[in-house]
Amino acid sequence: HTGEGIPDLLQLIARLTQKYMVQRIMWCREPQATVLEVKVVEGLGHTVDIILANGDLQQGDTIVLCGFNGPIVTRVRALLTPKPLKEIRIKADYVHHTSIRGAQGIKIAADNLDKVVAG
Repeated sequence: HTGEGIPDLLQLIARLTQKYMVQRIMWCREPQATVLEVKVVEGLGHTVDIILANGDLQQGDTIVLCGFNGPIVTRVRALLTPKPLKEIRIKADYVHHTSIRGAQGIKIAADNLDKVVAG
């Protein structure tokens, strides 16, 4: 069992899913996201890495996140993505955006993110 052919099988599944499920995909403007990680970035303070699954998110939007002591309401200071062909987890320069449309992984800088719960 070498695992040979697994990438080809995954590519085939993705291609067939795109072909046959295109009519079932529903996109909505209301942002839906999952917090992956909370960390401190030099120059930005506390940030959250999220997967924006649906919707539009703009700099200055008010967002609500799950916190250890209840909901955290804050305003987005910065929307960041890694440079092309870089990972969001690795410390590097980020590309700043004024708005982002899902679905993609992004980093958000905002106030009061130190008590956010990932997941």
